[in-house]
Amino acid sequence: MYYFIVNPSSRSGQGMEVWIQAEYTLKKERIAYQVFFTRYSGHGTKLVHSLLPKLHEQHLVIIGGDGTVNEVLNGLPSHFPVTVSYIPVGSGNDFARGMQISSQPEEALRHLLSPCGSERIDLGKLNAGKHESVFGVSSGIGYDAEVCYEVSHSRIKKWLNRLHLGKLAYAAAAIRLLFTFRPSDMEITLDDQPPLHFYNVYFAAGMNLPYEGGGFRFCPAANCKDGKLDFMIVHSLPKWKILLLFPTAYFALHTHIRGITILQGKSMHIHSSHPFRLHRDGEFAGYSNDITLSINPEAVYLQRR
Repeated sequence: MYYFIVNPSSRSGQGMEVWIQAEYTLKKERIAYQVFFTRYSGHGTKLVHSLLPKLHEQHLVIIGGDGTVNEVLNGLPSHFPVTVSYIPVGSGNDFARGMQISSQPEEALRHLLSPCGSERIDLGKLNAGKHESVFGVSSGIGYDAEVCYEVSHSRIKKWLNRLHLGKLAYAAAAIRLLFTFRPSDMEITLDDQPPLHFYNVYFAAGMNLPYEGGGFRFCPAANCKDGKLDFMIVHSLPKWKILLLFPTAYFALHTHIRGITILQGKSMHIHSSHPFRLHRDGEFAGYSNDITLSINPEAVYLQRR
């Protein structure tokens, strides 16, 4: 049995169009399925919670963007025996890009219906105060979270999505916010090592996969099967150099720029001199000045390509 969680509003309504195409194929092939549509932010998590008694050793399929994937992952208990598949219909599609899932819904559906087994992948964990949540792609604090928040509340994103240029919304927001964002000093503790002090930090992010923000390879070596997170800290840079970060990061040419530090480990605690917005897979995740980003090894079963 295939259980579908569909965000009909993803990419300005294209989620529903993709579902209609998928349903036609499912009926043609006489494949048993049930479908559930998300109606509001966070609804995917509630839907998965309600379906848990039925999902044991079944197949769960997500149709939507990175935010929909994140909602579903946060509804699943760690190591729950269900195989997850994904048909990407988002503006960023960083989870699909990092997992090498086809961005063409028809091709992704063909893979879905011709499975080659499943494999366990790691998930990241975000702890902020008493709140714990998971992420598939990345989580961070500071400037990148501000950009994600701006994009998610922007009307221009919907317009660009209709032109299949949704990723440009991230670049536009990044440039606009750069002139008003104020960096902060941060104390960062990696695993059990002594604390590191970074000054004028724009953002710190933990990456489970290489891409963020619609294709920027912030941590090119991030691997969701190595039991670690890659961490990127952007600090002590003039603003004109921050502008260079994005075009160079798109081609993974930023890693040797002075002021960009990339670390790897199982856990990182971040203390900022003042609170910032947080993001989790590009979605707003609250405010805090104290967070921990850590790894949850082999937490979910993903269909093998």
